[in-house]
Amino acid sequence: MIEAVFGTSKSVTVYGVTQWDYGQEIHAESAEIEIPDGTEAQFYQGNLSHLEYMQAGTCRIPDQMLQHGCDITMYIYVRAPASAETILSAKIRVEKRPRPENYVLPAYEEYKRLMPDGGQEGQVLAKRSDAPYDTEWRDGAGIEALTEEEVDEICQ
Repeated sequence: MIEAVFGTSKSVTVYGVTQWDYGQEIHAESAEIEIPDGTEAQFYQGNLSHLEYMQAGTCRIPDQMLQHGCDITMYIYVRAPASAETILSAKIRVEKRPRPENYVLPAYEEYKRLMPDGGQEGQVLAKRSDAPYDTEWRDGAGIEALTEEEVDEICQ
């Protein structure tokens, strides 16, 4: 697990992530700011973006971003009914290295080892509730992919 210790700062640089790793988690803690469960962790790397929800100050770093030897920016973002605010930010340094010969890309069948058990052809992984990591496999028939504009609107 990677630690992002903010102390009294609102921005930090985090080390210890290596390209081609997967299943990595980051834990954030601040001496001055409480990070409630369900807080958004917004990850950005070049044109890639991903949203995770924190539980006990912890969430996963997106595997797809760990395939690139570029830094990842994480914003910890709290939403309230009438407002929203970025409370902390971290630059996650990704140490470059050659791709291992046995690395399994998400497009490969073997990648399922990283997915929750179950699911069959034609099903998609969907959130069951607002709780972090509470997912289930559902019939994918008739489900349309969101456009980039719709994703950007949701992530704002």
